[in-house]
Amino acid sequence: MADSPEKRRVTDEEMALRRKLAIMCRVVGMQNHIGLYGHISLRIPDTDIVLMTPGAGSEKTEVRVDQIFVFDLAGKIHYHPGGDRPMQIPAEWRIHTQVHKDRPEIGCVAHLHAHASTLMGIANRDIVPVYSQGAMLAGGMPTWDDPRMVLDDEGAISLSKTLGKHVACQMRGHGSVVVGETIESALGACTFIEENAQYQIEAEALGGAKPFNKEIWDGLSAQRKGNWGSRLLWDYWERRVVSQGIPL
Repeated sequence: MADSPEKRRVTDEEMALRRKLAIMCRVVGMQNHIGLYGHISLRIPDTDIVLMTPGAGSEKTEVRVDQIFVFDLAGKIHYHPGGDRPMQIPAEWRIHTQVHKDRPEIGCVAHLHAHASTLMGIANRDIVPVYSQGAMLAGGMPTWDDPRMVLDDEGAISLSKTLGKHVACQMRGHGSVVVGETIESALGACTFIEENAQYQIEAEALGGAKPFNKEIWDGLSAQRKGNWGSRLLWDYWERRVVSQGIPL
């Protein structure tokens, strides 16, 4: 598909959300959590429109507002930035449309190939909370036991069912899916789940992570109610993105 001007009307709200999504992609790219083939989506509130970052071939740390795809929940593309390379459609776009359909309260969905989290899945080890910021995992992180790409509705439905109401799901031998009601909370989950997995792996050399009881995690979850920590994290990383001077 050749480059062409966008024909659909784009609201100021959508442009602001595209900017946030581009920032999110750059941040997770800077953290080395998204990988070459990962992608992130953001739903426009109260619509069936989903904004999505490009697939393989794009530099995740330099994604711009005009490189964002626009899908609806049925999978129809309303805006293609142009060309299969470097703006390639995410091959696993169904992950996003299916999760957004099944979880209307979710604003942001990230499909990551983060190293520590993926390694835990390869080893068939559960990711469980072991440090303060990992409290979000107290409700569990299920595993979708299939390393194949999600290229059809059947796979997307199965993966979404495995995710259920959790904040994240391992895709064993592949990567993970991480969600958030807001883009800020999704960034927090992407960041802290990977840190938690890394701590788990490193703790093995010292005899393994010492577990905390449920009351501790309940207390931590209550402390963090409102996602204030995610807001601080977002502000910190947004400043880093802007300071790079690469146009959004």
